[in-house]
Amino acid sequence: MTASNPFLGALTGEYYALGRPDYHPAAVGAVARLLDLGDPVSLAVDIGCGTGMSTRALTAVAAQVVGLDVSASMLRAAAPAAGVGYLQAGAERLPLASCSAGLVVTAAAFHWFDQARALAEVARVLRPGGGFAVYSDFFSGRLGGADALTDWLAGTYGPRYPGPPRHSHFDRDAADVAGLAFVGSEELRYDVPMTADALADYLLSQSNATSAIDDGRTTRAELRAWLLAEFEPRMPAEVVRAQFTCTVWCSRK
Repeated sequence: MTASNPFLGALTGEYYALGRPDYHPAAVGAVARLLDLGDPVSLAVDIGCGTGMSTRALTAVAAQVVGLDVSASMLRAAAPAAGVGYLQAGAERLPLASCSAGLVVTAAAFHWFDQARALAEVARVLRPGGGFAVYSDFFSGRLGGADALTDWLAGTYGPRYPGPPRHSHFDRDAADVAGLAFVGSEELRYDVPMTADALADYLLSQSNATSAIDDGRTTRAELRAWLLAEFEPRMPAEVVRAQFTCTVWCSRK
């Protein structure tokens, strides 16, 4: 199976930064627990950093953080922060010295990589004993207090705009082969209050929407207008609770 990164469009970074909830501090907290991080590592690397939310969260556990992404659009939308730098690069060829990092993380991106090549690069740049963490958030499709909208998302929106092919969110066996021994995993659950506008912006930041827009099946304006029109009769309140999970997997070199 071939998985192509659907987040390379010219305006993808702008829309991603607008629509994505920032759950990353909680995920990094789980990484710290699973890897038993004490003092901050000298260098952490965030592969597939997107607009930098995951990168900035790593400053809680690292003195210096480098965020890497293949998308120039994503990097243009990445906000600066003390101790954080960004570089345009892919997971399969990291522009870093061997044994230079104490921690490597990839957030909601591992499933787009050539995983064998990416894992070999992670193992190369990690110091002995260094940690590797993969985490991904998952929108359940459930909206607290809005059952009709939950049903519409599953029965109409999802089939109309299916997600593109992707690899596994984490491959424990492949990580073991690369010399990254599995440590453990943790699942987080959280609700995000969303207005109709915020929910539309979130859905427009997902891979199924960006793929449909890039393929010319719709435009962002058309899709957003359709979403808001469909939401209106199905949202009983101004704010609904979008239910998410986040799974964190950790390994060690």
